[in-house]
Amino acid sequence: MIDTITFDLWNTLIHDTRANGEKRTSSRLTSITEVLTSVGMRISLEDLKRGYFQCLENCVAIRKTGYDVSFQEQIKDFLECSKKGMHSKLTEATVSKIESIYADVYLEFPSIIHPEAFNILETLRTKNIKLAIVSNTSMTPGRTFRQFLFKHGLAQHFDALVFSDELQISKPNTLIFQHTLSKLSARADRTIHVGDQYQTDIKGAINTGMHSILIDPDPNPGDWDSGTPSYTFNSLASLLTELPKVTGDS
Repeated sequence: MIDTITFDLWNTLIHDTRANGEKRTSSRLTSITEVLTSVGMRISLEDLKRGYFQCLENCVAIRKTGYDVSFQEQIKDFLECSKKGMHSKLTEATVSKIESIYADVYLEFPSIIHPEAFNILETLRTKNIKLAIVSNTSMTPGRTFRQFLFKHGLAQHFDALVFSDELQISKPNTLIFQHTLSKLSARADRTIHVGDQYQTDIKGAINTGMHSILIDPDPNPGDWDSGTPSYTFNSLASLLTELPKVTGDS
């Protein structure tokens, strides 16, 4: 019997577009260039852009090891990749302003909540299922995702919101799943994790002893090197129709 369900966030409950991501990048870099110029730090937009994507590459490499960096460390790396020694030359107030710009632009150009997200969460709540989000972050920190999720009424459905930058642990590391189970006072064998990535979501859940649901319209079993997902659905909508079977109510 399943009494706890954890969800991935990106491309599971929310989704984005390339154009939206490009707007966030452009807005971040333009605004941060203006801040740096205002305090006498000379740097080109191109150098900031190079540092931005180098920082992204560095963070992705760290997350692949099952760990993560704090948002403050990410900003330091971004500034240092853009211009060596720049971070140490800036005041705390200036760095704080850059952090706010970097984080808050997501609220200006937010992701789109999946149309079935509210339906599935409300249905699970009627069954007294404990719920949590377990998400790897990217350029946007967990604190900003919380603001977004509360603003749009999604966070209120969850008992816990767990983000990799805050723990400095990322999926598929079992520690992030174990941390979530502990917060929920849940058992792994009565918990199912829902996500769209086999190598992070499903592998991590399986290795933690949890059940798993892969949301993928075109799954590739050849990549399933840690075992088979408990269920595979082509969309969140198809999962919604099969909820009684998944939770053991059928």
